[in-house]
Amino acid sequence: MDNASVRLFGLSGLALGIIGNAVTYFLLIFYNQVHGVPAHLVSLALGVALLFDACSDPLVGMWSDRLQSKWGRRHPFILLAGIPLAGLYVLLWNPPTWAFGSEVISLLYLTMLLVAFRLVFTLIDVPFNAMLAEVTRDYDQRTRMASARISVAWVGGIGFAVLMYGVFLQPTEAYPVGVLNLDGYQHASWLGGVVIAVSILVSAVGLRKHIPTLRQPRDIETLTLKEALQTIKSIVASGPFRALMAFSVVFRSTDGLFAALVVYMWTYFWLIDSTQIALLSLANLVGAFVAMVITPRLAWNQEKRTIIIWGNLAFLLTGTLPISLRLFGFISDEHTFAVLLSLAVFEISVFVLVLSILNSMIADIVEDVQRDTQIRHEGAVVSAQTLMTKVSTAVGTWVAGMLLTGVGFPEGGGSVMPEAGVVQDLAAAYLAVQFCGTLVCVVLMFRFKLSRAAHETNLQATGEAA
Repeated sequence: MDNASVRLFGLSGLALGIIGNAVTYFLLIFYNQVHGVPAHLVSLALGVALLFDACSDPLVGMWSDRLQSKWGRRHPFILLAGIPLAGLYVLLWNPPTWAFGSEVISLLYLTMLLVAFRLVFTLIDVPFNAMLAEVTRDYDQRTRMASARISVAWVGGIGFAVLMYGVFLQPTEAYPVGVLNLDGYQHASWLGGVVIAVSILVSAVGLRKHIPTLRQPRDIETLTLKEALQTIKSIVASGPFRALMAFSVVFRSTDGLFAALVVYMWTYFWLIDSTQIALLSLANLVGAFVAMVITPRLAWNQEKRTIIIWGNLAFLLTGTLPISLRLFGFISDEHTFAVLLSLAVFEISVFVLVLSILNSMIADIVEDVQRDTQIRHEGAVVSAQTLMTKVSTAVGTWVAGMLLTGVGFPEGGGSVMPEAGVVQDLAAAYLAVQFCGTLVCVVLMFRFKLSRAAHETNLQATGEAA
């Protein structure tokens, strides 16, 4: 794939980044602290939406594997869902007042909106990920393409976070705590919606020239229940697939916990304000750019599993040591921002690197499954990854909601500030889950056996080698 096409493929990550950053970082605090919906109900709404995701992701993946149209297999889904996704994003941050008439109404409203939002997002994300396994078979080229999309996602997501904290979520007379600024969330949603729609449509239209060279659908156009179950069975039979999915569940759940609680931790545990958070996000933005540059170079001729293991060992140190030192009184209030800022670039660089390699690894499983079945299942295989991402992020958010409720964190509008003991309990619980989750990730990655040599063997066995 030429450089222009790689950049266009990467552009689609802009929508992914804005959505992922906003929903995982701000959704819980927006509905819990700004609108006063109990944290466990927000988590429950995410869980119910997750049940629909459990069906929609593999179905969309298998459907896109079989679709026949002049726009190919993947593009029709993306083009039809781009604008509706942007509209649902705006609605998510502009709930009507009647949606908070009671806890039951709030739960029903948020659940239905999240179900629709996740379904439309699936129609875009699964086809884009499936294209990664189609356009190239090369072990390193896949990492380059995955890095382009994931890096742009993080640059866009963090860049939007900088705008959120630095512009939209500044303290006002009506909202003394910046992250609780209702008007800011609503104004930002319109900008986010426009960027989401434009990035998706420009990327899809720009990549249309590759449609004739992408694989054509198999002879079987219909999708029966028997065939769907057989497809799932053949994919799950792959040892590398099972190992990678086990890792993904724990890794993304831990990340989901971090994403849901990071604003709580910054605001109440580290005691930094919106301006400092904006500067911290700016440092994270630098880290995402660094990852965009170094990932293809660092991964060239290296084993992907090795990079993932070392990345998680780095997280084990940088993610837990500062909190531990703060809990034991070794980091004072005046030094907290300096500590966080010193780690920001490195942490995000490593995290984006790990995510890029992870997306490249799932593409390699396509040929591993094809070796045994003689059939390529690009959409079905990558849908498992998107499903695990959504499931695990929701699980992490659910755990975050349970932790907030368990430690007795106050709800609603910031009018009742948490006691110091409550914040300490939240930090300790967060630290324990984060440490255990990251350590388990390291252990699970040792079970992944699809090396560079094994991938080349699969290409030879399936006739896919260049």
